[in-house]
Amino acid sequence: MSPKFALTGGIACGKSMAEACFQACGCRVLDADVVVHQLEAAGGAAVEPIGQLFGKGVLSEDGGIHRAALAGLVFQNPEARQQLEAILHPLVRQTVHQWLAAAAPGEISVFSAALLYECRWEKDWQGVVCVAASRETQLRRMCQVRQMTREAAEARLAAQMPLAEKVRRADWILKNDTDEPEPLQQQVKALVALWRQRFCLV
Repeated sequence: MSPKFALTGGIACGKSMAEACFQACGCRVLDADVVVHQLEAAGGAAVEPIGQLFGKGVLSEDGGIHRAALAGLVFQNPEARQQLEAILHPLVRQTVHQWLAAAAPGEISVFSAALLYECRWEKDWQGVVCVAASRETQLRRMCQVRQMTREAAEARLAAQMPLAEKVRRADWILKNDTDEPEPLQQQVKALVALWRQRFCLV
């Protein structure tokens, strides 16, 4: 058996750090953003349909998608965003299913997606892990690390699914209010050990 889990979380909660922790514990990890980048790169399966829908202005010189130009078209246009998602989401799912199928027996796969619940993709896994931090921690990190103003950071949080809702729906919670990696590493290590025991992988 090759157990598969999903990882999600709120902005500035430390999902990328959690991914590194899972990899350090021997899990296979795939990030949805990496999949999208591959699909939109030169030769990627999403380039042609996106170019046909949005025009040559979203194509970069290397033959891929100019992500900034595309973002400018869809960021505040819900209809355009839905059209883009109608192209990307099936391709992402196909890529992820192929990746999951390639797991060796006994390997643990962790698929990381910030918009897991928004895409209604929480049912395909043995469980969902959510990385969480306090609102103040999120705001502090967004201002310090991402150089956002407090007002912009608060607006970004307001535009997303509430973190409390993701926490409520998740099977396991990783609390990450410190900026040191050790506490998160220990939580992930304990969780992977639980999975190995539960699925008889030890």
